[in-house]
Amino acid sequence: MVDQTMPGQAPALSSDDAEDSRCFVTRLFGKRARNREVQEERILAAATACFIRSGFRGASMNDICSEAGMSPGALYRYFPSKEAIIEQISAQHRRESAEILDGMSGTNDIIEAIVKVGIEHVRHMSMNMDGEGPADASARLFIEVRAEATRNDTVAAICELHEGMMRERLLTAFTAAKEAGLIDPVVDLELAVATLAAMGEGIILRNFPAQGVPLDALEPVFRALATAVLRPTNKQI
Repeated sequence: MVDQTMPGQAPALSSDDAEDSRCFVTRLFGKRARNREVQEERILAAATACFIRSGFRGASMNDICSEAGMSPGALYRYFPSKEAIIEQISAQHRRESAEILDGMSGTNDIIEAIVKVGIEHVRHMSMNMDGEGPADASARLFIEVRAEATRNDTVAAICELHEGMMRERLLTAFTAAKEAGLIDPVVDLELAVATLAAMGEGIILRNFPAQGVPLDALEPVFRALATAVLRPTNKQI
């Protein structure tokens, strides 16, 4: 019998063979994605340690390579610069902040929602107990990045992207509360958002938990600040 397959044409795969091929490709790309994620986490952990120890300016890419136990060529395949590393760290923080802000939905008590968001942000930034390094590594890195943002336009833009997302989410929640008659802010909503965000950021920068201030002690502080700025009407809906 003459082989009907044209020259240069691959033989047709059976449905089982095709499925096996798709599964192989899926496993291959899944493994590569996991490997990349592991390597990125390794670099980010090393960079965090270097930034905390030497500052953003003082830490070089070679320092990060040494901390990660990687060659420069290997590291540069993942991150071409320190700014790129900060961008990835900031992206992680945006995702985590978005999850925290999601806790504001589904409640009519905007004050308690703000208290919850504030406490969770302080907990996340000041009481990081995961991985190696100091327990307040996130807070220390936060301070270092904020300082660098004052003199590095690229880092400033990265910070603004994160802060802009948070302000937008808070503004949406405050606008809904005002339209429902639940609050009567002392200032316009954008300034209210910026003021409360700055107060919360200041608490993180001062790293109160590292000074022995328990999170429970901060709840009435956040509540008083939110109440003073937003002025809840105590209207029930």
